[in-house]
Amino acid sequence: MAQGRKKQKRPLSAAAAAQRPKTAKRRPRKDNPLAPRTIRRAAGLVAVLAPLLLVGLMALAVDPDYSALFTILAVLVLITSLGGLMVVRAAGWVLWPGVLLGVLLLALPPTTIRAEVLAHRGERTEVVVTEAHSSKDRSGRTSWSCAIRRADGKPLPHPEFQGSGCSGSSSADTTTTVLVDPDGWAPPAGTDLDLAFLHGGVYALGALSLLWVLLVTAAARRSLRDSRAAAPA
Repeated sequence: MAQGRKKQKRPLSAAAAAQRPKTAKRRPRKDNPLAPRTIRRAAGLVAVLAPLLLVGLMALAVDPDYSALFTILAVLVLITSLGGLMVVRAAGWVLWPGVLLGVLLLALPPTTIRAEVLAHRGERTEVVVTEAHSSKDRSGRTSWSCAIRRADGKPLPHPEFQGSGCSGSSSADTTTTVLVDPDGWAPPAGTDLDLAFLHGGVYALGALSLLWVLLVTAAARRSLRDSRAAAPA
């Protein structure tokens, strides 16, 4: 049996081709620049709210009971803030400095604010080390954390600490002194915590917040200048 041949489509005649509707060519889409009023509003919100929310949420994250929740919220705020920064200035170099400042505003508050809390409200308290646990970082360095209870039998929020008095398995069943926040916001810390050095972190937070405001302000001014130059005369 002969194999069936596939039917080939006949080419359209010139008259039929002329009657066939032509599809309109799509014109390239032009990005409409934001209105100056919108740029100013976005810049004001991003410049003020971002550092306040980031530092505030990470301050609440000092409490180990809520650390994960507030850290996640702070990361979401950072992502939203970077999106707002790109609204203010969609092109140029502004994104990467914003990422760097945002990460620093996430990382610095927990240590700094914990030191501030212990410096102002910390009480030297005798505790008994019940267990000692070791862990290694990527470089192979070993660090120790100790489970503790108060020597006087009173309840102790966050019964774990690191620092002086927790240096190895031999620390178990010994008595040592730690700094304790009576309200339980900040976890206990060893008495060797350099509170004077960490106190400088408050000024660093202020400097980072100011740099963020300056970055957003500079981005907004550049966008406003470009929108004026692009406006028809």
